[in-house]
Amino acid sequence: MALFEAQTRKRYGIPGICPIPVSGGELSWVDLIVSEAKQNMQAKVPVTATQNRIRQIKSSIKRLADEYLVMRNVGEPGNRFPLMLLHESGVAHPERRDYLIPDYYDGARAVITLPVQFFTNGWVYVLTDSEIRMYLILKHLAARFREDHLLQGVYIAERDREWLYGLSRDVYEAHLTLTRFGLIELTSNPLRHRDGKVVDFEIFLKRGGVIPPHRFKVVGDSPFFESPVGKVRRALLNYPPSWDQMTRGVRQANQGMSDL
Repeated sequence: MALFEAQTRKRYGIPGICPIPVSGGELSWVDLIVSEAKQNMQAKVPVTATQNRIRQIKSSIKRLADEYLVMRNVGEPGNRFPLMLLHESGVAHPERRDYLIPDYYDGARAVITLPVQFFTNGWVYVLTDSEIRMYLILKHLAARFREDHLLQGVYIAERDREWLYGLSRDVYEAHLTLTRFGLIELTSNPLRHRDGKVVDFEIFLKRGGVIPPHRFKVVGDSPFFESPVGKVRRALLNYPPSWDQMTRGVRQANQGMSDL
């Protein structure tokens, strides 16, 4: 969210101190961040939902500061603008401290783009961290191998998945949900069933067959132009998870839409 704020405030260059306070004023991080903050009036010192959300935001800023991704408490201790982005590498060297907004140009393959509707329509809150991470990796692969992506889709070999992207098997499985939400397409493969399982798996292995990797195509930005609630509901109805997972997913989607 901080990267989104910086890149919508300036097109390129160093963004400097974020002008948005944690709370108060016409716009604050309390207004921008969706979180399940509840009041606790039974505590020794009663805490409101807003106070809990402020605590969550400050805790997040501290965590980012611990990783050298942001500088907090910029300027005076009482400064109400406590956030400034640092370099994405998280390296605490003075010459690499400032965050530089990338100057995207046509044909650039090192930059992953997302439409503003990814944030303004609430997709950033509906998708899990694993799903967002998997989607960004597929976007990166699509940019690196454009012709392959257009013709037959891209894939992630196990070695690249582990060593290049640091992607666990569980996070990789997030492609199932991304497909059901209509954000990516799983290209058809005669050696696999529609659910991805290999046809006649045991016979296939006995014959010494090499299991073909999943290939994916990123649909594009158009799905983000709509509210995610309808797509999420349809996906949950067509592919119902456990009851706990389903109620949690619907609650998160509704919470995100109501807060936005």
